[in-house]
Formats: sequence, C-alpha cells, structure tokens
Amino acid sequence: MLHLIPTPKKLSDTGKSFPLYELENLLLPAGTPVSILQSAVNLADDFEKVTTRRLRFGYSGLPGKSIRLSFKADGKTDGYTLKSADGEIEILGDSEAGLFYGIQTLRQIFISCDNFCPELTINDEPDFPVRGFYHDITRGAVPTLESLFRLADKMAYYKLNQLQLYIEHTFAFARHCDIWEGGDPITAEEIIRLDHYCRERHIDLVPSLSTFGHFYMALRSKRKEELNELDIKASELPFSFYGRMAHYTLNCSDPRSLALVEEMLQEFMPLFTSKYFNICCDETFDLGKGKNAGTAEKYGTEKLYVDFLKKIIAIVEKAGRTAMFWGDIIATQPELIKTLPPGTIALEWDYGAEANYRDTATLAKTTENFYICPGTTVWNCWNADINVCQPNILNYARKGKLYGAKGLLNTNWGDMGNVNLFANSLYGLAYGAQASWNCDAAENVAQFDEDFDRMEFGCSGLSELWRQFDEAKVIRWKMIQNFVDPEFNSYQQENFDALTIGQVKDAISKLEDIFALVMKKFAGAVPADPLAVKESVFGFEMAILMHKTGLSFMENERQAAWETADALRKLEQRYSPLWHNRFKPSEYYRNREVLLKIAHKLDAAGR
Repeated sequence: MLHLIPTPKKLSDTGKSFPLYELENLLLPAGTPVSILQSAVNLADDFEKVTTRRLRFGYSGLPGKSIRLSFKADGKTDGYTLKSADGEIEILGDSEAGLFYGIQTLRQIFISCDNFCPELTINDEPDFPVRGFYHDITRGAVPTLESLFRLADKMAYYKLNQLQLYIEHTFAFARHCDIWEGGDPITAEEIIRLDHYCRERHIDLVPSLSTFGHFYMALRSKRKEELNELDIKASELPFSFYGRMAHYTLNCSDPRSLALVEEMLQEFMPLFTSKYFNICCDETFDLGKGKNAGTAEKYGTEKLYVDFLKKIIAIVEKAGRTAMFWGDIIATQPELIKTLPPGTIALEWDYGAEANYRDTATLAKTTENFYICPGTTVWNCWNADINVCQPNILNYARKGKLYGAKGLLNTNWGDMGNVNLFANSLYGLAYGAQASWNCDAAENVAQFDEDFDRMEFGCSGLSELWRQFDEAKVIRWKMIQNFVDPEFNSYQQENFDALTIGQVKDAISKLEDIFALVMKKFAGAVPADPLAVKESVFGFEMAILMHKTGLSFMENERQAAWETADALRKLEQRYSPLWHNRFKPSEYYRNREVLLKIAHKLDAAGR
C-alpha cells in the first residue's frame, strides 16, 4: 500500500505494477534548474536505497526504461501530472515548482512500494497557494543552521512552501547586543544561507519580527526599559516565563520606539529575498494600561494600535515589502483593516479544536488578503496534544477554503521555555501539509495516521496510542512551571484545585500502561530521522513525570516527593544532550533552572 503525504487529489491505479529495478535512466529537462537537479539527486538516492542501483542521469536518447521529468516554462500553479505505465514514469509539472512537488510524490512512492512500482496516473494540485510553517525560535530554543536545513528538507518533502521563524530577540543585531545577550541568536550569515537553501526547495523564507507587543527581552534591558508602555523598572525584575508571554508592549507615543523598530527592520529585512515581512504586532496586552492610559480612555486602544501599526507598515512598504501582521487585536474592529495599505496580509489565528473562536467570515468581507493560522499544539507541554492539533488544523482549513484564505500558516509556538523537542512537532507539521494541500483527504484521519506512522517512524499504530495518551493527561507543563514562576505561581493552585489525588493517580496508571505499548511500537520502528524516537520517548516520559510531580505536591509526602525530585534530576541529564542535538545552547539554562527549582521545592515536601 502506498503511503503519501499529502494525499494526491486524483489517483487512478490500474492494479498492475512493474519491478523498480527495470528503470535505468533519469531524464532531466533541458536547462535543468538547480531546484530540480537537487530534487532529482534525492530521487536517485531514494531509488538506490530501495533497489541498490543508481539511475543514469541524462537528457534524452538513452537506451533503457526511463523516468522523464519536464515542466511548463510559463506555468503558474503548483500542480503536476505523474504517469507510471509500461515500465516507465513521466512527471509533467505545471511549473518548475509543480515538477518539484511531483518528484516528492515519486520519492514517497519509491519508499513505500516494496520494489514494485504501481501503474497509475496522478493529477494533483494544492488547495492553498501558500502552505506554511511558523517556527518559534525565540522562547528558548534557537535551532542550529543544520537543523534549519533539515526542517526545510522536511517541509519540501511534504510540499510546504513558506517558512517563517518567529523572532523577538534571537537575532544578532549589530547595534543591539543588549537585546540578544545570552540567547545564542541566529546570525545574519545563517539567515542568508538558509534563505538560499529554502529558495532551492521552493520555500519562501519570510522574515518575522516582533515590533510592538511581545517586546519582553528588549524592554528588560536597562538601555531600553524607558520605552515600555508600563512605567516600571523591568531590568530589576526577575525573569519570568509567564511574564515573557504576558508582557511587554512598546510605548507607541514615544518617537524613540518607532526609531528603534525602524533601525531593527533596516538591519533585518535585507537579509531575506522574500517580498513579504511579518511585523507580528499581536497580543499588545499592556497597550493603554500605562503611559498611554489617558489617550486610550479618550480615543480607544484601537486607535493607538492602528496608528502605530500603520507607521510600521510604512517602513516595510518603503523597503519594497508587503507587510503581514497577526490579526487578533484588529479583529475587534475588522473594518479597520480597510484603512491599511492595499495588499497588507492579516494573519488570523485560532488554536481551539473546533476553530470557532475567530469569525473568519467577517474578516473575509473586509479583505481578500488573509491567511488562516492553526497550530501544532506543542506549546506548554512535553509532547504534542494531537487530539487538539488535528481537528484544529482540519476545521480551520475547511474555513479557509470556504472563505477564500490565500494561505494556511501552521504555527509551532514554544511558550514556557520551548521545552518540546522537535520530533513531537512532526505530526502537526505533516498534518498541516496534508490539510493545506488536500483538505478533503485530511478528513480521513485514520488513513493519515497510518501514512504518518509508516513514513516518519516505520511502524503502525503509534498515532492511535498517542491519542490515548493525550486523552489520559490531566496535568500540563505550564501547571508545573508556574509553581516556581516568580510572577504567576498563584495560577498553579487554581489548576490543582480542580483535580483530586485519585484522578491524578488514575491518570498516571493509564499513562504508564499506554507508554509501555508505545515502547513496543518503537522497538521495531525504523524512523526516517534517527533522533525522532529518542525525542518522542523523552516527551512521553516527561509528560508522565509531570503528573508524578503534581501528585507529590498534592500529597506532600516526603519520601515520594524526594523520589520524584531525583527522577527530575535524572531526566534533566538526559534532556541536555537531546536538546543540543538540534539547538544551540540558547536558553537551555533557563529550562534547567526551572526543573531544578521544582526538584528543590519537592525536596522541601513534608516539612
């Protein structure tokens, strides 16, 4: 059985097949573009893995059976046709990108067809022109350049064509070292190299920089704290994961705020070849609650917001870029979108399973330029909650198709330390690719789960156990982290008040039973990425340990609490090398500090 992600729109199979090893040639189009040559090499590599034989590269006139690649030079869409018959294969792309995506499909066919290629015809094209992945590299985990290259490869394999890296402070600004100190930021060289790497894989690397809200790390600098909307000495306050999510917002009435943003944009923008720029401008929680309280009372926070938003957009447009921004603030008065420059793209996000929090219909009436943005649901937890992720992506994709969204941008946030290791984001990444390319096929969740399990882990039935595990969880990472957060530890007690000791014990028992079955699956797994199993296992283990930690706090029994504390210390030792496989040291030290603070708090139990 073929396992293909995303599922092609139209596939007709004759029921016949032929041995792959009969193929001898890989015929390239004249004047082969770099992206097609690289993809053809990947195709030949996959062919060799399956057959142990290397295809002969050429352009035409070679003896023997062939794979023929071609594309329409004037094509505009990402579609393609793939035909396999009489012992030969032909891929015709509606464009260069279309041929590129057709090659990805053939690569997947080779891997899953057991040495015999089915005779079939595929006619395929995507539902959404833009199929994106939004990767948070600011909440603690800054990937190495090699990890970003592998992410681009994975995206290309699944036919995603836009990547955005969320940055608040994790870029090495030449004039603002105080913003990024201690964060091992991504550098200009790395961005330039990644931009070229992405373009060769038909991925638009769109810059994304926080320019209004979520200015927490910059406004904690002694040099810049005066630009905070709130009249506080942020540099003198202890670091808080909760605070980083809830604060801070720039004082939009201070001309120095706009000058800072402009200077940051002028250094950052030229590194990217994309014609777009995401200025973010979301969750301006503090706006009008401090230095601009009087203006907000007189004119409303919406005016404060839109006036500053327009100024930032003007900087971006002056540089010849089209601005994107998160639409959560302006959503309260969507008619204000009409006052923005034409072409500005609103990013509407909704992370609930039903995707019914946002009124997409109203947004669609005010602008044709918008994306819908679901999420992988990996934030605030050690392993993704796919029981929320999957329906959220599917339901939002349906709304996006219904109301004419230009793109689906799937978000991979890292709230509360970005503790989630990357393998746990793979399900959401792949399902986002499925839903943005073929929304109708995404409704067959059982088939997708089987395809995903086979393609990513080389086993069957893993996703179903993952779902059962998610259903059994009652404690999330944020509930434990907040126990030692200097700014918001009262939230912790409110969460645990809703649970009983019996409920937590029952959850632990179920989670451990399911985890034992997961380990049996992994015992025979052949993952596409060798790190994936290690990262996934660790995520399951930490999710269980969070429940044991919560139980220890609830019971307050010394010996059990000490055992849990030591288990935390041991898992932290395993966590460190797993983290550093894909990430720079970045802010691992903060996660270690939180885990050890929790262990120390457990050491004091029963006293």
